[in-house]
This record gives sequence, structure tokens and C-alpha cells, in this order.
Amino acid sequence: MTGKRTVSDWLSDIVEWGNRLDRHLTGVTREQFLGSELLQDGASKCAEAIGVAAGELIKLNPALDETHPDLQLRLAYMSRNRLSHGYYSLDRAVLWNTVADAIPRTVAAARKLLPGRDA
Repeated sequence: MTGKRTVSDWLSDIVEWGNRLDRHLTGVTREQFLGSELLQDGASKCAEAIGVAAGELIKLNPALDETHPDLQLRLAYMSRNRLSHGYYSLDRAVLWNTVADAIPRTVAAARKLLPGRDA
């Protein structure tokens, strides 16, 4: 891809990584997640990618987080930083809450903003 990425590109990334996260977690219980390093690692990667996209959206359009609070861009970006830099003290239960609850809401909000996507 050449040129600068757009708001739509970064929103698409959030949706795509959110879909990937959903595939990892479909049918998985909290207990299964807490007991599986593989699931935790996969979910962390998806959450980090979503957080990177959120950070780029904040840079491109800082008002986006205020005009669309359901996106939770700052929260997603802060979660990304915590996963990337505080991995040694990560609380797996907090990770579960993030990937099972907060991120799906961010993904749904991003999906609504993309033209031609199903809500």
C-alpha cells in the first residue's frame, strides 16, 4: 500500500482484527481463557493491533474519540500500551474483560462508521 493511510483504513483494521479476535474466542469461556496461554497470546496480539489503529486514529482526527465515544479510542490505545510495555505484570482477568467486553464494543462502533459494512 502506498501513500498515507486514512481514517477508513484504520477503522477497517480495527474491524478486521476484531473479527480475528472473535474467531479466537468464539465458544471460549472465561475459565478456558484464563487457563490457556495460547488464547491469551492470540487475544493480546489482536488487542495490541486494535490499540495501534486507535492511536493512529487519534493522531489523524483527535475529535473522533469525542464525536464517537463508543469507539473508546484512548482506552484501546492505553490498553495496547499496557499489553506492550507492562506484559510482565499483566492481570489475565483484566485481559479477559478487555477482549471479551471492551474491544467488541470498539469494533462494533468502528463497523458502524465504515461505509458499506454491516452494522
